[in-house]
Amino acid sequence: MITGYNTDIRYREKVFHVQTEDRGTSNPVIESVVYYGGQVLAARRSNYDDLLAEGKGVPEIAARMDHQHKMMVAAIRAGKLDKKMKEALGAAFESGEVTRLHDTSTPSLLAHPNADEDGPSLDQVILDYLTSEAEQEQLEIALAEGLSMTQGSSCHVALLTTSSKTGLPVAGAQIAVKVISTVQDPQVLGTGTTDSEGGLQLDVAIPQFKQGAAAVIISASSLIGSAEVKRLL
Repeated sequence: MITGYNTDIRYREKVFHVQTEDRGTSNPVIESVVYYGGQVLAARRSNYDDLLAEGKGVPEIAARMDHQHKMMVAAIRAGKLDKKMKEALGAAFESGEVTRLHDTSTPSLLAHPNADEDGPSLDQVILDYLTSEAEQEQLEIALAEGLSMTQGSSCHVALLTTSSKTGLPVAGAQIAVKVISTVQDPQVLGTGTTDSEGGLQLDVAIPQFKQGAAAVIISASSLIGSAEVKRLL
C-alpha cells in the first residue's frame, strides 16, 4: 500500500479536504474523496488492474494516484463540483455555514461516486476539465532518464522545464527540491533557477530515515504556472 495524498483547498471561503488513497494490490483501487466539515461530498474510484497485469509497480501506481489527486483538486478550483457541493450542502454552500449531511454513514455520492441522475458523472466532469485544461499553457518538468533516488545517498538532479503548449523551454523557473516523510518535518534539499534553455542541475543529499515512508518532491514555479514531480524513496 502506497502513502496517500491529503490536500486542503480553500474555495468560496470554505476549506475542502481532498484525500487520495491506495487500497493495496489485493484490492487494486485508487480512491479520492472530497470532504467538507467532516462530510463526504464526492468520491472517485479507479481500478489499476491494468498496471499490475503489465508488471508495473510502485512508481507507476504512485504516478496514477498523483494524477487522480491533482485532477480532483483541479476540479474543485475550476468550479466543476459546484453542483454536487450545492446539492449536498444546500444553502450553506452559498452562505458559508457548515451543514452536516443527513446520512453521514452512507453518503450517496460515496456509495455511487459516478452516479448522477440529473447531470454528468464525476468521471465526465473531470474529463471535461482535462479537455479544457489541455488547451491552456502549463508548465512541465522533465527529469533526466535513469535518475535514481534512494535514502542516505547523494543525487544529481538534472531537469528541464518546458511549455505544454509550445514545447519550448521555460527560463527563470524557480525550482525547489524537498524531502517529506511521515516522521519528520519537510526539508529543503536544494533550490535553483532554470537557465535560458530551461535546464537546471542540482546535487542534493537525501537523508536516511530509520522508519516511516518518505518521498522527494521537485516543484517548479514560473510565469505560466507551477508543476511538481514526486518520487517515493
